[in-house]
Amino acid sequence: MKKIFIYTAGALLVIGNYSCKKFLNQVPDDRLTFEQQYQRKSTVDQALANVYSTLPDQNQDRSPSALGNSGPWTAASDEADYTLPNFTENINTGAWDATSGQVNYHWQNYYRGIQAASTFMANVTRCTDCNIGGVDIVNRYFNEARALRAIYYYHLIRQYGPVVLLGNDPIQSDAPLEVISKPRNSMDECVDYVVAELTAAAAGLPATPQANEDFGHITASVADAYKIKTLLTAARPLFNGNTDYAALRNQDGKQLISQTASAAKWTRLATAAKAFLENPNYSSYALYSISTTPSGLPNTAFNRAFIATRDVFLNGWNSEVIFGRGGDVTLYQYSLAPNHNGASGGDKGGSFLSPSQQLVDAFFTANGLPIESDPTYTANGMSSFQAPDPNDQNAARSISNMFVNREPRFYANITYSGRKWINPQSNIITDFTNSGNAGKGAIANNDYTKTGYTSRKHLTVAGWTTGRPIFTVIRLAEIYLDYIEALQETNPSDPDILIYLNRIRTRAGIAPYGSGTGAIAVPANMREAIRRERRVELAFEWDRYFYTREWKIAETTDTQIRGLNITQNAPGFFTPIVVENRVFQKKHYLWPIPNGEIQKVPVIVQNTGW
Repeated sequence: MKKIFIYTAGALLVIGNYSCKKFLNQVPDDRLTFEQQYQRKSTVDQALANVYSTLPDQNQDRSPSALGNSGPWTAASDEADYTLPNFTENINTGAWDATSGQVNYHWQNYYRGIQAASTFMANVTRCTDCNIGGVDIVNRYFNEARALRAIYYYHLIRQYGPVVLLGNDPIQSDAPLEVISKPRNSMDECVDYVVAELTAAAAGLPATPQANEDFGHITASVADAYKIKTLLTAARPLFNGNTDYAALRNQDGKQLISQTASAAKWTRLATAAKAFLENPNYSSYALYSISTTPSGLPNTAFNRAFIATRDVFLNGWNSEVIFGRGGDVTLYQYSLAPNHNGASGGDKGGSFLSPSQQLVDAFFTANGLPIESDPTYTANGMSSFQAPDPNDQNAARSISNMFVNREPRFYANITYSGRKWINPQSNIITDFTNSGNAGKGAIANNDYTKTGYTSRKHLTVAGWTTGRPIFTVIRLAEIYLDYIEALQETNPSDPDILIYLNRIRTRAGIAPYGSGTGAIAVPANMREAIRRERRVELAFEWDRYFYTREWKIAETTDTQIRGLNITQNAPGFFTPIVVENRVFQKKHYLWPIPNGEIQKVPVIVQNTGW
């Protein structure tokens, strides 16, 4: 066997010059150690864990492009802002380019993961004790790594557009420069490769986790879910007939993004999503629901919907979770908890993650209507109202009418001024007004919300110091939304659109669309209704940043963040204002290819506008 590059110093696009190549030739000197690594299951497990390590860690959301291969996806969208300064501010002000270290960070990390996966696949068959009790662990591990490699390509193309496909073999340390200097593949080639690899990997994997130790591993259902996500990215307008990229060609003239919109891409997505939903091997997946509310909360349909939409993220590997990841949750959860003056422990946090007024306004009313369509809604004045919080019965208090009679998901996602804190054992009432217990004027440092709200999605009810089992990465509701979006673009009269959309709405505790008992009128603009449902259902799930770009609406949606007037007490506090103006230009739909990589491999062309 030829020498193989083991320690994944970045794959071809990180090793595309002779000085790096010289370094690589020095790496595999300890040949015995490398061979031993793949002989025993215990060390093979460690090697596989290394392949998994490139998966982005959502728990590091507050330190994007610095920790855990996480990106600035939440606060660089119109969904929220971070009080804590980080690279997100550079994106929001336009102060970033192809030389920014964070641009290189993700590019190199994903190619390292791709190289690690290829190296693992080329060597896992060396294991001498991996097949235990008749279980073909070698084959399973091989296909987990194969799926992970495809997933890393998916993350790359979603962020940078069409990239360079390295092939199935690991880059060898003695490869000549002309072999490793490759131009970018087209977007269609990248998508086809990712889909084919995920399909092949799924065939060699169990359908769903078979035992507790399988949770967090790639299964066939996870591979198929990522296939759907890849096809969704490919079908949307950013990559489907986008003439803004007419000049994005390789040096030989090869077009990298198709200039002709193809309905077949939507059909391909709809077919894949329907196959997932009708696969009998995946029948154990179901939207998470509960039959009774916890102690301290009346057992009503509204309250059950509130707890279900809250606890789907807290109740570990429940029926809705297709894929999730563990990790240290404290940094993320600290960002969600208000900095309650005088409190301690899990009740006193940093207030860093600040939802936008746009997101707050996107949630439906309790009647299942958009706020602009419900005649019972008003943003003005105050009313006595009781939110669905355990141990807060008969404690109606005066709050802004903006927060009165909203849908259950609103109360599961948003902490607003006048809300009882999430900890059922706590008596804290959060007050974000300027001189309130979590207001800007009452806090001596920068640990205050910029918008007058904090998020509570993913936050354990005991507060930020208490861990939770996983961060949910993909769940069944997302597959529903992907499916109905594809149907809307291919066959708007398909009854499955209302069937699957209404399943989400019913679980959320709001009226379904249709003509039956308790239903409300089907929206005239179903495309926008589906997009709004996605925005609400998948808030704070790293979804919004990419989808405003893939829909090509970010030039409208991502130019400012609105919030409440945190420098005022009531009533002035409750007047929405522009909190931050942002810079978004056409070139920002894609990240630039790192300048250093283009210098090393000049056949790689830069993205349009950079």
